[in-house]
Amino acid sequence: MTTPNRQIDMIFGSLESAGFPRSLQNMLLPEWVTTEVLSDTAASSEIATILAKRLGLRAAPLFAASPRVESLRRRDIKYKRSIPNKSKNLKAASSIAVSVAESVASACPVEFRLFGDRADVLRQEVLSSFPGNWLGLRNLLMTCWSHGVPVVYLAELGKDVAKMDGMVVYTHSRPVIILSKASYLWAWQLFILAHEVAHLALGHVTPGEILVDEELSEDSYALKDNDSDERQADMFAIELLNGRKNATYTVLDNRVNFRELAESAFQFGKAHYIDPGHIVLNFANHTGKWGVGNAAAKLLQGENPSASTVINEAMWREIDTEALPPDTIEFLGRITGSYSR
Repeated sequence: MTTPNRQIDMIFGSLESAGFPRSLQNMLLPEWVTTEVLSDTAASSEIATILAKRLGLRAAPLFAASPRVESLRRRDIKYKRSIPNKSKNLKAASSIAVSVAESVASACPVEFRLFGDRADVLRQEVLSSFPGNWLGLRNLLMTCWSHGVPVVYLAELGKDVAKMDGMVVYTHSRPVIILSKASYLWAWQLFILAHEVAHLALGHVTPGEILVDEELSEDSYALKDNDSDERQADMFAIELLNGRKNATYTVLDNRVNFRELAESAFQFGKAHYIDPGHIVLNFANHTGKWGVGNAAAKLLQGENPSASTVINEAMWREIDTEALPPDTIEFLGRITGSYSR
């Protein structure tokens, strides 16, 4: 990324020092910002304004003789599911997620309705409103959108930018769920979505707040957190996905291979309206056999598109794109990974 004029160079440098890598800044700029535009001193203010808007920063301080970074909004951020000794710097990803959430919220035409606080009731709503073989990623996504709760997938932001696995941004009009775990598996994104829905249903996030689940992975899946909100969200998610509380899965033969596990999960899941992919990840969490569980989840997904594709398709289908300016649509496409520069 070239920065041939001094003012732009100072702005970029200030943002980089504040935790926003230059590669990320470049990703946030519209297509029309070429090398020639960057060399034009007259364009400095417009470029700085775009970056400030997309990072949730005040624009004026960036124009000072010595540019500085100031947040535009003051929000209470709750960081959850941090793995000891592996905590990430999520400032950049969180800033972008808030900008994305506010844009999508403004284009959601469905009035926001709260989820009820009973997992069994919500499960019945999902299965009756959006019938399928089981409660899975697609019909839970559709239920969220029908409640006026957008769900967005935040794609890779560059090698120097860490992401959270899940997040809820409660904008002035509605909550928005952000999924960003780097996994193409529907089963992983399904559990994270159910977990974030649980936070909303249980009142863990209120207007003006942000809740960040840093990592929901093999190291911190279900019911392995001392935080009471996290354990409650896990319990709600497990009941929502399985139709019963504290559901766990085992097999009679500990030597089971991933193909056998996938077949057993498929048969059991179809009979009980439980996503087979969730069953095998639940099994892995309970037994510690993550290699077998992940392999079974991949087999069950087969040739289906990636989870991010499913989430993005739902977003573009549900928002009113005419409510957004073209540059915001381009920004959303790039940040969600559904448009490449």
